Amino acid sequence: MASPSCDIYFEDVLVPAENLLVEPGDGFRKLFTAFSWERLGNATVSLSIAQAALDRTIDYVTTREQFGKPLIEFQAVQTDLADMVVQVEAARLLVYRAAREAGTGLPDSLQVSMAKRAANEAGKRVSELAIQLHGGNGFSEEYGIERLHRDAHGWAIAGGTPTMQRVRIVSELLGRRFDQRG
Repeated sequence: MASPSCDIYFEDVLVPAENLLVEPGDGFRKLFTAFSWERLGNATVSLSIAQAALDRTIDYVTTREQFGKPLIEFQAVQTDLADMVVQVEAARLLVYRAAREAGTGLPDSLQVSMAKRAANEAGKRVSELAIQLHGGNGFSEEYGIERLHRDAHGWAIAGGTPTMQRVRIVSELLGRRFDQRG
């Protein structure tokens, strides 16, 4: 599930004019608009991590027994599971809305930033609760929850952290740019 990464270095590379994707001087703006697609994809992956953690936890708490009964019979487990469901579904609705509103065009920056922030936070929180509900098994490779938790944190960093998405949400909402003085 984790995405491998590496550094790539280009030295003395010439790009023929016919291979340029954007006009010189316009690249950063064009690249920045492409981030909306990247963030929407990131939100989708984060949502899938949260969903996987939820699904594995439902299976675990309905089959694992403690003190002679399934874990799901304990109210504290039920409240944590309810929180997990709500976070996954809230993130799903925001991801779906951002994708639907994009249609075949560029996703709206505000919608995408809200979806990414919600899905990143859901992935982290739901996988954290999954670890807790799995107890010691939450840290074992056998259940894969620890891997989901690591991946959730990695995806939250990629493409702009949840904190950065909060700044983007406000800048889009108010039509302001917070990256310049004055």
